[in-house]
Amino acid sequence: MSKIEFVPYQLVPASFNPWREIFVEVAEEVMVALAHPELEFLHFGSSSFKVAGKGIIDISVLYKPGKLTQAVEHLKNLGFKDQHSDNPFPDTRPRKDIAVMYQGELFQVHAHAIEKGSEEHIKQEKFKAYMLSNPDARAEYETQKQLVIAQGIASQDEYGKAKAPFVKRTLKDIHFS
Repeated sequence: MSKIEFVPYQLVPASFNPWREIFVEVAEEVMVALAHPELEFLHFGSSSFKVAGKGIIDISVLYKPGKLTQAVEHLKNLGFKDQHSDNPFPDTRPRKDIAVMYQGELFQVHAHAIEKGSEEHIKQEKFKAYMLSNPDARAEYETQKQLVIAQGIASQDEYGKAKAPFVKRTLKDIHFS
């Protein structure tokens, strides 16, 4: 029996919350619930590398070349809905949203359908590894996020844009541009 229950996604304002070990537990449970013989999964983003922030769980749903439609259908069959955004990712790289209840607490989940072995997949893996191995980079990213929130930016879309320069600069610094 699953330790999580999928429930409808709730669009919440961007906020700055401490990182908690439970984020990793939730991601692991979500990936177990998503299990499919044709797919692999990667927990990425701040919740995967111990950085405070919105507390949203980002999962890459890694599909084999030519199998995007099957990956998206798998997510939809589990209750995932189209991305809650005024500027969603393109259909060629969709994000689907859901929430989960875990140990009596609600967590928002973003599932990103990404081709396995693609440039984006490799960037996610390298960025995560870099952040996990660099406490100074994690602290700088948290500071950047705090500044964004202090500016009154509460829209998830605007929050993402405001913190994007750190991600782009870091990817360039780790020789992936």
